[in-house]
Amino acid sequence: MKNQTERKVMYIRDPVHGSIRLSKLQEELIQTVEVQRLSFIHQLGTTFQSYPGAHGMRLSHALGVSYLADTICIHILEEMRGMQDSEKTEIRKLLQAAGMLHDIGHTPWSHTLEPLYIEMNGADHMDLVSDMVMGKTTLNIEGAGRIPEILRSYGVDPSDVAGLISSSYSGPRYLQQMIFGEVDADMLDYLQRDFYFTGVAFGHIELDRIISTMKVVDNEIVFLIKGHEAIRDFLFARMQMYSSVYLHKTTRIVDMMLLAAARRSIVDLKEIEDFHIMTDDEILSFLTKRSNDPWVRDMAWRVKYRQKLFSQVFQIDASTLDDSDISFLNAVSRSGDTPAERVSDLALKLSGLIGVAPGYILVDMPLEVVKVSEERFSKLGIKYLDRSGSILPLEKVDPPFAQYLSRARPNSNYLTVCCSPEIKDKVRKACEELFQMAATPLFPKRTD
Repeated sequence: MKNQTERKVMYIRDPVHGSIRLSKLQEELIQTVEVQRLSFIHQLGTTFQSYPGAHGMRLSHALGVSYLADTICIHILEEMRGMQDSEKTEIRKLLQAAGMLHDIGHTPWSHTLEPLYIEMNGADHMDLVSDMVMGKTTLNIEGAGRIPEILRSYGVDPSDVAGLISSSYSGPRYLQQMIFGEVDADMLDYLQRDFYFTGVAFGHIELDRIISTMKVVDNEIVFLIKGHEAIRDFLFARMQMYSSVYLHKTTRIVDMMLLAAARRSIVDLKEIEDFHIMTDDEILSFLTKRSNDPWVRDMAWRVKYRQKLFSQVFQIDASTLDDSDISFLNAVSRSGDTPAERVSDLALKLSGLIGVAPGYILVDMPLEVVKVSEERFSKLGIKYLDRSGSILPLEKVDPPFAQYLSRARPNSNYLTVCCSPEIKDKVRKACEELFQMAATPLFPKRTD
């Protein structure tokens, strides 16, 4: 007779990784309120305005990272002959949990509204995740707060999970690298997932090749030299995704419009408390229908229905940016120490020049966005194990490619100006006048 108490194994069909078998820990975590909330947070924020298929949600990404972290962990631990099976099982549970929970603190619309959370709290979503995992913070949602208890019931220390997520883990470095490292489960999943949902043709990641060439030497992950081509393809694909998808011109314009409307409603008017616990649909519906500010409702309507989106009218090329250009930009906006303050000041100056209400001109610095959404972008600490047993950095293995990566920028624009379409000619002219005024003292015209 079949044992009626035997656990039914749970499988999830994932469009990227295929059929994923969940452990009991993964099954319990995925059923929590905090993880299920990610079913209503777009993985790619407003990117669907540029790529209509980009409607993947963060829950599937969390599942994918948990799966890949476990897959990498199994491969790495297979070669650790002296480690007991029971210890390997505990490590696998730790990695599964960190992968599943690493994004539960995301604001609605993912990285689009995260700058607002940082401005208000002086911390990012990773800090919030750490506090949630350790039970220091509980989302004001019915049923939330069970995660620390679930982790402990499986012998997993919440502080270890929080450490891996916040990149402050005190244990073996190779475990930290599996979650957040030079080539980790998070990036390997989101790149493949974003390829799939956006439908872009470029970029190919040999996942099996990358994982199979991972080794642990001196407590950190290195790659066999034969895996370099796969690593190179991975790094190049990431660069392409930033330049063509994540920082796409239309996506950045919609992001700025939504962020401006949310900032006005949440910070200036204080219409929403704890906006970070809301989902995409909740906050957009509020801004569209319930805000007391007609401008906020107008901006949200434009974003929601893709009507009268702002147009880009001016840009400064990042590829040729030098120290004189930086001085030039500082001269344009002398108030404000942060990029957010500077772009706000520039927008106000332009509004004043043409006599339009603030809010219909927006200034963006795309390269600053990368610092918030992907701080690992400029880190090249990848190491290889060659056939002689020597450890070599990427710079030694492939100097031209390493040099290219160190100089490459994920977006061609350092600064852009966009505005409501009916005033674009006026704003374009005002930009030329304002930037010429700032440039004159730095680059005086010759009189001889």
